[in-house]
Amino acid sequence: MMKKVVACFLAAFVFSLLALSTSNAADLKIKFTDKGRLNYQGDWKHISYQAYTSKDAGKGGRRGTLTCEPKLSGTYQIITEFKATVNRGNRAQYYVNGTKVKEVDQRAGAANGKSAFIKVSLGVFELTPESKVELRCEDGKSYSFVGFTFTTSTDVPTDVSADGGVAGDTGAESSFVAKSDGDLVIEPYLSTYSAAALHVLVDGKEVFSWVRSDSTSKEPCVFQGAADDKSMIENKPGDYSPAPGLKYTVALKAGQKVTSTKSGGYESGTYLKISGPFDGAAAAPAGTDKKPAENAADNKEGGKAATGDAKPAAMDDVLNSK
Repeated sequence: MMKKVVACFLAAFVFSLLALSTSNAADLKIKFTDKGRLNYQGDWKHISYQAYTSKDAGKGGRRGTLTCEPKLSGTYQIITEFKATVNRGNRAQYYVNGTKVKEVDQRAGAANGKSAFIKVSLGVFELTPESKVELRCEDGKSYSFVGFTFTTSTDVPTDVSADGGVAGDTGAESSFVAKSDGDLVIEPYLSTYSAAALHVLVDGKEVFSWVRSDSTSKEPCVFQGAADDKSMIENKPGDYSPAPGLKYTVALKAGQKVTSTKSGGYESGTYLKISGPFDGAAAAPAGTDKKPAENAADNKEGGKAATGDAKPAAMDDVLNSK
């Protein structure tokens, strides 16, 4: 009888240890009120459901930094939540361990003047107990913070460049002037949970666009007026994701101006790479050291869509609930 009691006790003890270890792998949700893990500096005001940079708090400049110390070890996807309204700023800057990983327009999602609670993934990162996640609000506009969620992940950690984003990606708005005749090469990937868009114009005329409203709808990109159905992949009936490795080319003449824009709440894996006969960073297609003329020879079907070897995004849309 005693042996059975001891065995039952040991079994219960082992089960409790397993349960404890399993709980460490569960999602960690940090609300804006968590004083143990959050440090606010600057002009932050707290109300019942959020903290936001305000002209009625601190020095009234609506500038501030929020630092989060989750004290986690392992690979985690980080999701931020905020309240989108028409009077929010468009440059909420998020940093992980001192590196900028995302810039978010907090107005996106506020449809028809109505506010909405929005969740955006910052990416997947390898965290240590010393890791820090920051929201920096530096332009004097109002920004919201509702919370962070940290979810264990088996994805490859997000690869970000020194200034944030995918290496080779253009800025939120970029422009280039062709120095000689040659091919404009457009390499897009639009991963998003909420409304977001990519646009490319040549001398003011749109040659490429990709407008998506959520993470599952079939909303292909449009190249030279025609929708490219191959730009979306159907994961399961009614659930679509962007296809990786897309590449489109347009013949340019010397002196033509190319403008590219990224807007909305796109995910960290999103990129819009622009290359061609330009000076500077966009002088040659990403991932190659060939000259523009050599690239034009390689791509003889200029002006037609083609699937290239661009690096797929580090993560796809993974959020399924608002």
